[in-house]
Amino acid sequence: MRRRSPKRRRLTISESTVIIVRESDTGSGCVCCSGGMGEHAKKEPSYREIRESAGECGRLHREIRERYGEDEVEIIQIEPKDYVYVMPRVIKDILKHRVPFVPSIRTLFLWYPVPAVIVNGKVVGKGKVPAAEELYTEIEKSAGDS
Repeated sequence: MRRRSPKRRRLTISESTVIIVRESDTGSGCVCCSGGMGEHAKKEPSYREIRESAGECGRLHREIRERYGEDEVEIIQIEPKDYVYVMPRVIKDILKHRVPFVPSIRTLFLWYPVPAVIVNGKVVGKGKVPAAEELYTEIEKSAGDS
């Protein structure tokens, strides 16, 4: 008697997750969307790259939200120190979207420079904030492959 392979359920875009790991601003609150850095950080020249990177992460967040709406794609924006907190979600995405072994290990240990963008358990941006179109392609590919 032949065994049937388990039926693979087709995933949808609404089951997609984008995790944006942005550089730490060593401050409090969200600086990427509101631009609300503290006065010291606004004046300190060494924060310039962090401010620009945070602004790019905010731009990416808004573009994804505009394309897919509030309910379609879950967007999580964190600093590297919060990565351990999000780890269960990353593991769940890797298993759900069947990410290959080596990229999964690299993603789990965040062996990528920050900022990094993780789409459905797969790192898309490494050391830079990618263009929104790269993420759209990966989101739609993940939904179509599964």
